[in-house]
Amino acid sequence: MDTTTSTAPPPSILKPSAGPMGSSKWPNDLSTNDKYNWLLHVMYGRGEYERIQQFIRIQSHKNSYMTYIQALVHRQEGRIVEALDLFQRSVIETPTLINIKQVAKSLALLGRYRVAIDAYKEALTRTTNDWEILHNLGLCHMQLREFTEAKQYLLQALQISEIQEASYLALGKLHLIEGERDEAEAVFERGARRNPESPTLFTHIGLLAFERAHYTKAFECFGIALTFSPTYIPAIMAACQVIQKHGDADVALSKYRIVYGKKPECAQVWNNIGMCFFSKKKFVAAVSCLKRANYLAPFELYILYNLALVHLYLQQNASAAIFLQSAIRINRKHAPSYALFGVALSKLNDPDNASRAYAYSLKLDPVDPVALLNYGIFQANTGVSPSQINATMQQFHQCYAERAASATNQRELDTSMLEIATKLGYPAPPPAPPPDSKSLLAAFPPPPFPILSTSTQPEENNVRSSSPPPAPPAVFSPSVQRDEDLSKQPSEEIPVVKTKIYDDARHKQRRTKHQPVESSDADAVQNK
Repeated sequence: MDTTTSTAPPPSILKPSAGPMGSSKWPNDLSTNDKYNWLLHVMYGRGEYERIQQFIRIQSHKNSYMTYIQALVHRQEGRIVEALDLFQRSVIETPTLINIKQVAKSLALLGRYRVAIDAYKEALTRTTNDWEILHNLGLCHMQLREFTEAKQYLLQALQISEIQEASYLALGKLHLIEGERDEAEAVFERGARRNPESPTLFTHIGLLAFERAHYTKAFECFGIALTFSPTYIPAIMAACQVIQKHGDADVALSKYRIVYGKKPECAQVWNNIGMCFFSKKKFVAAVSCLKRANYLAPFELYILYNLALVHLYLQQNASAAIFLQSAIRINRKHAPSYALFGVALSKLNDPDNASRAYAYSLKLDPVDPVALLNYGIFQANTGVSPSQINATMQQFHQCYAERAASATNQRELDTSMLEIATKLGYPAPPPAPPPDSKSLLAAFPPPPFPILSTSTQPEENNVRSSSPPPAPPAVFSPSVQRDEDLSKQPSEEIPVVKTKIYDDARHKQRRTKHQPVESSDADAVQNK
């Protein structure tokens, strides 16, 4: 007779109870349906979503917490519509504040901001001091371009909780959208005082200082951000830009290696690495990095602009023109792209379209000293009347002086531009005497037409090739139909730049190669 007895676990642990919910006699009986809520909470915290799905699938009776956890799992997996259905079922079963907030959040993720606002307002009827509801209401109104209501809700959220970093970031970005950079900087600084260890807020403050050319303050903010988070990629990228701006390409490259290890497919990183190599005169590496950046982000404007700049420096003018055409198609109101396109066209022996490109660039940005100087050099090389060259160079000196004296929007200016203008025969005007001086105030007389050197090569790239391209705000289109809003004056519209002209020049060059050698002397005399 076998006397061994096996101790089997109680059946309530192996399978769910067959009885209805709450039918247990004792209040602490483990046979109720809520006995596994703690296990679901632990598995969700660990990220064991597949195990949660299997566990809920084998249950014969599901309580409201199981439905809630299953909806959270669906939303984490990207199935937002199914999650919304489950959250709505939870609201019907138990209309609590948490369930209503989850329904509103799912609606906002689906882009149904109006319905989400209604759901959040219904949640506000159950509570009055919930920071999350007011913050999300501000975000929904921001997505609907209702900036006044968004500001009101975000300010109310900050009144309830002044330490929430997300509300400061949202309110600051809202001011940036409206062009209020001073207010945005004040909001970020206020948030940084409340959150002194936030790398995101200090990075935004540094970026605003970097835009205003306050590089010392910007570098200090980036350093504080990296102190609290040494691997924060936006702060590393911004600090590398400041270092690269000061010409220390080796240190910037060493920092870019950290970013490359974490984001090897970031187009901005490859673009900046390429411009570091370009400043070190390593052109093959620069072109390779910029081509990879263009592969990762083919519609990025400044990558195409930098590619055109490098190819123009390497005397590959046709390739530069192709990249500039792509940049212009992306942003038709970017004035520097038109100015550089004029340089490329002038090197391709297409003076008519080059003149149109320069004129349209100055139409978009009439105070750009680089475009004005290149346009003056182009006019001098093409034999324009001295009065037109004098007017262009006077405008250049005026814009250069205004940029140099500007304190709010100061930009780094290359002093070699004044040297080029002096070599061209148009030096900078002497400084004006003080008001109490008795000397005669006379206008700066126009200098005589300069005698150009025997070199017929234009000098437009002397300015652009010395430094990486600037970060101007806007881009160009010579098309009249697409840019009717730019010129409200009754001035003459500029026709479309026709690129077939320099295409025909290529065929002419091919035909001249097959001509006899005796015609070369005549061509040389004609060119001279």
